[in-house]
Amino acid sequence: PLTPPSLPQVYRETGVLMRGLAHPAIFSSSRSSGGGGRGVGRGVGSFEAMLTEWGAVPVGPRNFHRLLSAGESVLLFPGGAREAAKLKGEAYKLFWPDREEFVRFAARFGATIVPFAAVGCEDSLRLVLDASELAALPLIGPALTARARGSTPPARRGVSANASLETDFLLPLAVPSGPPDRMYFKFGAPIKLDPSLASDRAAADAIYRDVKAEVEAGIAWLRAERARDPYRGGAVRLPYEAVAGGRQAPTFSLDD
Repeated sequence: PLTPPSLPQVYRETGVLMRGLAHPAIFSSSRSSGGGGRGVGRGVGSFEAMLTEWGAVPVGPRNFHRLLSAGESVLLFPGGAREAAKLKGEAYKLFWPDREEFVRFAARFGATIVPFAAVGCEDSLRLVLDASELAALPLIGPALTARARGSTPPARRGVSANASLETDFLLPLAVPSGPPDRMYFKFGAPIKLDPSLASDRAAADAIYRDVKAEVEAGIAWLRAERARDPYRGGAVRLPYEAVAGGRQAPTFSLDD
């Protein structure tokens, strides 16, 4: 996923503020923690806090419509919670819905899709127990599942409902795999949507498949090319950036 630290970076370099569409559970946690203001509670982790500080709103057709109609740039993860709570052996796999839901919706506004790929986060953590293993634990597994199910509002409703992509938000037990891996991002060519796509399911589906394929290809490319980065490892990169006053360490050249 495009992680929160990249949001200010994109804004600094392009002036574009990406308004994230985030799972409703994030905002439920904010409210239950007693926080005020823009949905940021004192008990919310840094991931959730940064998303809301940078203008994230609960995912759903109403907020999607509101942002696009206002000309905002929207950050959308089609795989949603299913990709946030992957099982062992699913690193960097995409779990997108079968329907081309967001393409036809965005086409109504003549929006432009910019596919992107990101790697690094899934290499920085080691799954000790994934969601399925936690749910299978004797005694506490059913209790954990019931608690997650009772406190997690669904992200998809109505025509966009998809049981295979909804999870109980039972997040895996993970530990750092070592110094944090470097994050890499690749943005694809913009795809300008014609409003006629809103009523042309077949054409929208073709674009949807192209977008997904480009994201998958971008992930594969980044995972291969980062081997050329002499500062990929945190043990080398972090001391360099500390000595350099926080300046980002160089990475592999795109001209090679």
